[in-house]
Amino acid sequence: MPESKGIAFGGNNGTWQDAPTSRATSGLESLFNTFCVWRYKTTATDAAVPSSPQLVMDGYKVEFNTGSTGTTATNTTGWEYVGINNPNLSSAQTIKYWDYSATSYRFFGYSPFEAKATTSKSATGTANDKKTISFPFAYSDNATVKSIPYISELWFSKESYGNCVTLTFAPLIAKVRFKFSYPEGADAVVIKDIQFRDSRFLADPTTATTPLRGTITATYPLQGIPTSSSPTLSWTTTDTAEGSGASSTGPLILTIPYEEEGDRIHNVSDKSLYGKWYYVPPFNAIPYSQGAYTITANIDGRYASATVPEEFMQWKAGYQYTYIFKITEAGTVINFSDLLVEKWLTGSNIDNNGSGTEDW
Repeated sequence: MPESKGIAFGGNNGTWQDAPTSRATSGLESLFNTFCVWRYKTTATDAAVPSSPQLVMDGYKVEFNTGSTGTTATNTTGWEYVGINNPNLSSAQTIKYWDYSATSYRFFGYSPFEAKATTSKSATGTANDKKTISFPFAYSDNATVKSIPYISELWFSKESYGNCVTLTFAPLIAKVRFKFSYPEGADAVVIKDIQFRDSRFLADPTTATTPLRGTITATYPLQGIPTSSSPTLSWTTTDTAEGSGASSTGPLILTIPYEEEGDRIHNVSDKSLYGKWYYVPPFNAIPYSQGAYTITANIDGRYASATVPEEFMQWKAGYQYTYIFKITEAGTVINFSDLLVEKWLTGSNIDNNGSGTEDW
């Protein structure tokens, strides 16, 4: 029997990287310094069909402290759970050891620990035993990469005991930006009154049915051998509370193009808005189909528009989308030029490298 060894954690950051720069993984601590984790094990005699999960860590709080690596038996990467105060538990978080007689282990969680989340579990022993974690979502033009919690992939193993458990966290929603490309040699192109929105509601935005508020739920299987490390995402529309003034549906209108400080031409006057991304609902989880999107703008004093086909507007959780519009030499015509689609993936060998529709 191997010597008793305490369980230790690490965290990868599945945040999107702005194409076409490097997309190597980085520590979760670059975004959040806490996460919440569950640990289940099985001890069934038939290791091929893990069942009857036993809860060992019930929403433990794991915390990152710079320079703390190696200070305890359970801190191998700067992340620690032993002795960390957890307001959701009635007893202190204590060290947990690997059980080498267990037939399987599974870990999962979300970050940051402080995120507003609700959890539930189906009845133990049923064939569809599962754990769900739900998060409220409300679309905001001002959201940032840290506005929405991250959810982990499922860490499952029947044999990799004793090693650091590195959970990989990724976003629950999608990320969108739009950019302009200008004629070579142009020193200035003035673009005003920009709106990029669903073509079906151009005439009357108040009729828009785009989901803006709801609950995103991640579901993890607790029995059997999982076929995917990704949790199943689903959506429940949030009914409008009387008097709140917030609707569950409405228009989603993008108005600020993506620009960087070093760009040759600027139409974003507020430098704090450089690098603008929009953090949008995951329509594949809702589900909801957008129509074609039309961009309208006043370019050098003249009205111009362009339309993106609806098949390019079905945003998925964990993907980022870049829409590029080309301004012609005449300066009065705008054309949809290109679409870059990226999905965050582990490792350095990424096939699409920001230049295609990988796994579209």
